[in-house]
Amino acid sequence: MICPLPPLPILGLTLAQAAADPTPQEAYRRASALTLMLAILGVVMVTTLLMIVVIRRGRRRQEALPKPAPTEHVDAWAESGRRFDSSITEIDPDDD
Repeated sequence: MICPLPPLPILGLTLAQAAADPTPQEAYRRASALTLMLAILGVVMVTTLLMIVVIRRGRRRQEALPKPAPTEHVDAWAESGRRFDSSITEIDPDDD
């Protein structure tokens, strides 16, 4: 035999509470709580989907950009020697 409802002690309700119709105020409170939970869940789901779309579009744009040319590394001391002006190291014997 299939039981249509789980046993009442599991639900934490007494038999009188389960049999009685909820008051209009209680029914309104339950309906508004359900509506609020569904609204929050909807906002979270839409926000998550938008974040996924934005992240994927950003990755695709980065992949589509051309890769920069590799940087040519120059020895700093060799470059310094190439740029060095030897005229400033000449010693003038007449300069006292």
